[in-house]
Amino acid sequence: MENPEMRLEELFNRYYNGLATASEKEELMAFIRLSKDDAVLEKFLKKGWEELNPSDGILTNETSNAMLSSILDATPKDEIQTKVIRIGWLRYAAAAAVFVLIGLGAWWKLAPDPATKIAHTAQPKTSDVKPGGAKALLTLSDGSAIELASAKSGFLTRQGDAEVSKSQEGILVYNAKPGNATEKVSINTLSTPKGGQYEVLLPDGSKVWLNASSSIRFPSTFPSSERKVEITGEAYFEVAKDKSRPFRVKFNKSEVQVLGTSFNIMAYPEEGPSKTTLVEGSVFIRNVNQNTKLKPGQQAAVLSTGKIKTRYIALDEAVAWKNGMFYFKDASVEEVMRQLSRWYDVEVLYAGKIPVRQFTGRVSRHVNLSEVSGMLRYAGVNCRIEGSRMIIDP
Repeated sequence: MENPEMRLEELFNRYYNGLATASEKEELMAFIRLSKDDAVLEKFLKKGWEELNPSDGILTNETSNAMLSSILDATPKDEIQTKVIRIGWLRYAAAAAVFVLIGLGAWWKLAPDPATKIAHTAQPKTSDVKPGGAKALLTLSDGSAIELASAKSGFLTRQGDAEVSKSQEGILVYNAKPGNATEKVSINTLSTPKGGQYEVLLPDGSKVWLNASSSIRFPSTFPSSERKVEITGEAYFEVAKDKSRPFRVKFNKSEVQVLGTSFNIMAYPEEGPSKTTLVEGSVFIRNVNQNTKLKPGQQAAVLSTGKIKTRYIALDEAVAWKNGMFYFKDASVEEVMRQLSRWYDVEVLYAGKIPVRQFTGRVSRHVNLSEVSGMLRYAGVNCRIEGSRMIIDP
């Protein structure tokens, strides 16, 4: 009979190198869930973790070592806890690490509740949901609308002095000839649904990326004095330089003013304070209370009181969505679910008490929802997919 440890090593290596079949993947997870050998699990967890490539930008050596230590040292310190809990925790950690190392190119940090006992049950049979994609609705000045996902590439319509087209790459393009200033201006709105995002090239050459459940309202040609747009949700801007015409973005009760720069604005009402993050250049953010100038790497949060608070953040955190990633930093289950709900267009239902967990890490936005929910289950969040709903059970 084959040595169980040798078989586990074979499965782990095949999975790590992307060669495992579906049945081998399930066999590997079953080994982890059912194993009673603490030392073996720890051995493979260390081995896999040490083979992470820090150059991929996900983990530095320092962070990797700290996370591995925190996992291996995470035995509850309450004297009444037994070694059974230690083994159960390590099974969870090893299972999560497999997803960390192989499944989604992500790493997760969990803040566990020591009194919580992880239940290792078989995964329920579920339906699946594909990730979002390039979907948006263009509403013209006369109220008519164009569904861009189904529209063919090429000329779409004329708005004022601008020709509107869809490029071969699926970008909405406004082409206004120089000198055709402003006699015929039409106000258009580009909006994305849940599960959609889109890119638009504005008539001045500025580029805007819209995240899911977002919109931008703009003129078909900008006047000679200024460039002004209005957004809801989240958008990333690369503004074309034009010293004679400042670029203004209105959101909620605030406004960002720039000459030419790159920045991200997140203004979903359900996420609390709106946040403007400067990638390069400089911007002014203002409302009736304050006027603040940002430096690259700074983020300004507009609180409910109108006060603006600034801090430096990792830029990857703010623009991850544009680069095809989720980026979570000490995010609660509710925060994670809000992002999943918008991108996968699912309704999230809590069947009981909301689990107390914190997640830090990156996950590809190109995977099916079942892969994300699988990782969440191994991290102690009991979730399942039923049609267009994601249900969080006790």
